[in-house]
Amino acid sequence: MTAAPFKPDAALPPTVRAIGWTSFLTDLSSEAIYPLLPAFVIRELGGTSLTVGMIDGIANAVAAGVRLPSGALSDAVGRRPLMLVGYGVSAVMRPLMGLVATPLAALFVRAADRFGKGIRSAPRDSLVADLVEPSMRGRAFGHIRAMDHAGAALGPLVAMLFLLAFPGRERTLFLLAIVPGLFTLVVIWKFVRDPPQRTAIAPRTALVPSLGLHNWILLGSVGIWAMGASSEQFLLMRAAELGTPPAFIPLVWLAYSLAKSGSAAVSGRIIDRWHPCAALAAGWLVFAAAYGGLALSVHLAAALPLMALVGVAYGLSEPAERSLVAMVAPEGRHGSAFGWYMLVQGIGALPAGLLAGWLWQQGPHGPQTALAVTAILSTLACGVLVLWGRGQKLAAASDI
Repeated sequence: MTAAPFKPDAALPPTVRAIGWTSFLTDLSSEAIYPLLPAFVIRELGGTSLTVGMIDGIANAVAAGVRLPSGALSDAVGRRPLMLVGYGVSAVMRPLMGLVATPLAALFVRAADRFGKGIRSAPRDSLVADLVEPSMRGRAFGHIRAMDHAGAALGPLVAMLFLLAFPGRERTLFLLAIVPGLFTLVVIWKFVRDPPQRTAIAPRTALVPSLGLHNWILLGSVGIWAMGASSEQFLLMRAAELGTPPAFIPLVWLAYSLAKSGSAAVSGRIIDRWHPCAALAAGWLVFAAAYGGLALSVHLAAALPLMALVGVAYGLSEPAERSLVAMVAPEGRHGSAFGWYMLVQGIGALPAGLLAGWLWQQGPHGPQTALAVTAILSTLACGVLVLWGRGQKLAAASDI
């Protein structure tokens, strides 16, 4: 398994750029709501920090549960139909957060939104892998993640401006989130197409993992990292605890998302020049260092740059993860490969959210403990990944 030669001047296919716009519009809609949810659930619905962790953990676990069958089905029927279904479910369900009256109802809406995300995620990433040469996958996935996080940056800004103009009208804002969601469907319908020639695989065959020991070790490292990567809403909660006024929490999310977007835009070329495994290990190390710093930080002035560094780590590691999955996927099985990767990643979301929420409530040092656990598990995941990479090199050398 070797990285393909780097081609700096090759252009991304139009469909990949269209997928970038779908990601931008979807996150514009989603992230106008997401940063406001912790305060909304606690203040308006009577929840706690554990409730916040449970809602996000269960919702992400629901997404994980459908990613494998959705990815496998996309190997058989194509990527575009499942993208339309997944984005459509989220576009319709997400705005219903404006109508909920209990934490249970909020859980249902959030889980339905993530269900749509679970349907579309593996087919979307598989389509990107289908459309670009291996030498360009870092750039392609970097572009998608950069557009994704640019939408995530604009969403909170729109939310803040709306709430400054209409204070206390969060529910109205949530309902208006349907508008960019519908534009997303228009972009997919008009501009996203499957490759003209694609080898279809029966869904039952695609579900069979066909993974060797080294691939299971790779999935194990992803699972360990996911166990520590609890909901990003805890970063917002930490910012609030350290003195950020509620009206400026969306600005924290804006800066965090801009760090993600800028990092992802730059990291694609780095990933294509390096091996994706090396780029992913670097991203996870930065992630661990940032969370370790947050665990020791008690002042907002120190915590905010570290939160931005978490965003930089995500911007590097997310495209690297996807490039690596595409690299090791069996021929014609990008959908099932991304499904297995996202399933393992999502399975860790529920215990990660519950663990972080529980630790957060354990006295005055609970938040620092939760952040430290994330740093420790990320470091452990990086170690397993490095061992996996060495094993791959040894296996390649033995074949020469």
